[in-house]
Amino acid sequence: MADQKARGEQDVEIMAEAGNPALCDIRVEWDWVKPGIEEILRDSPQLTFRPEDVYAACMSQQAALWCAPEGFVVTTAEVDEFTGDRTLLIWLAWAREKGQNCALKYYSFFAQGAKREGFKYIETRSAVPELEKYFVGNGWQKDTVVYTREL
Repeated sequence: MADQKARGEQDVEIMAEAGNPALCDIRVEWDWVKPGIEEILRDSPQLTFRPEDVYAACMSQQAALWCAPEGFVVTTAEVDEFTGDRTLLIWLAWAREKGQNCALKYYSFFAQGAKREGFKYIETRSAVPELEKYFVGNGWQKDTVVYTREL
């Protein structure tokens, strides 16, 4: 396990030199990624998945873990059942320091990769109302607001 940890730390150093996130193996990065996912879940109690669900999605290649010196991003793909249009969903984004945002900082990286891979859209979701002003002011479109009420 110590060898895996050292390898993961080495990869983050290499990414910092390249200036972009790198695709990571969740098995190698789990020791520091899991607490980040747990923090996201604490801050967003409406989310129903567990950290282990993210792990399983990455292991089954239904999602991808991207590591950066500041934190991580987990992406997944969605397909519109009516049009077949593909959307790259930035499912989770976590930063070691509050105020950092890996999804926003590396938007160009993710957008270029998504376009190259044939995605029509890139999307992220958040229950944080303060992010709306930033997103809309930077070319994002607000598509839907979902209101939920427990019965």
